[in-house]
Amino acid sequence: MTIAVSSFSLRSELGPLRLDYRQPDGSTAEFVVPYPAVWPLDELPGRARDAFAVEAVEICQIQWTDPDDEHVQRMADALASAGVELLTVPIDVGDLADPDDSRRRADVQATLRWFEIAATLGAGFVRVNAGSPIAGTSRDETVLVATLRELGDQAASQGMRLLVENHGGISSSPAYLLDLLEAVGTDRLGLLLDLGNLEPMVGLSQAAFAGQQVDASTVDFAPLYDAVRELAPHAELVHAKSFGPLTATAGSPFDVTAALTIVRDSGYRGPITIEYEGEDGDPWEHTRAAVELVRGMFSAGWDAPEPGVTPARTRPPRAS
Repeated sequence: MTIAVSSFSLRSELGPLRLDYRQPDGSTAEFVVPYPAVWPLDELPGRARDAFAVEAVEICQIQWTDPDDEHVQRMADALASAGVELLTVPIDVGDLADPDDSRRRADVQATLRWFEIAATLGAGFVRVNAGSPIAGTSRDETVLVATLRELGDQAASQGMRLLVENHGGISSSPAYLLDLLEAVGTDRLGLLLDLGNLEPMVGLSQAAFAGQQVDASTVDFAPLYDAVRELAPHAELVHAKSFGPLTATAGSPFDVTAALTIVRDSGYRGPITIEYEGEDGDPWEHTRAAVELVRGMFSAGWDAPEPGVTPARTRPPRAS
């Protein structure tokens, strides 16, 4: 199986995160997290290969400072030199559910530019959002479905597979995601299952970001594992998200190992990307521990699917 490391895991060394989004009134705004640039993003393929013995990476659009042709070529050269694949490019641009046609078309065009970059770099998957993550934003599900169909066709024409992720807001509802997949059609749209972007973890993360104190040890995590169980059979890519400890502790009750066990037992055999989202300790050590956990859980004896279980695709077909 393919194990990849996300650039987001090492964000504390890779420079600012820049998220452009639409506010409820339709205006654009930028949210910046000012991490220092200790080393350039195009060193990720070689560093990830050397540190974690992986052959694939995920590079997040929000971490690109200069997505011009020169920097794209430098990244292409770095991937080729390291012998590392670009598995996924998560794209966080605009609002694909915006009922305003002119704003939505502008966001589609911006997204398609990132499709071009991802395809140039040989990405297998591109991930978009099911609308804006900002609460209170107007949504039009009909135009969202139509837009995702269009983008799914565009991705396929460039040899990539379009994915949507449980990524906060309504998209963290398993029922909503499964209905969306059905409405768009799984010939055009697949699922990226993020093990941490489900309730109650989403609420806890938002509370922590807002500086609120929450006793996580009193929170019932059963709904999260139930959601993983519901979504895993439909996943084409999995984010193994960790916030620190990989098993439940008093201070960190999210059990990554338990969530991965559900994924494994569902028959999933597709790629898994490590996404460390904690802020404490050494991100390299936390990422390495997660890589080793996944490698151990999905090694030798788990390569063959169980009788009657269809394995998830490991790579989308490349265009000839």
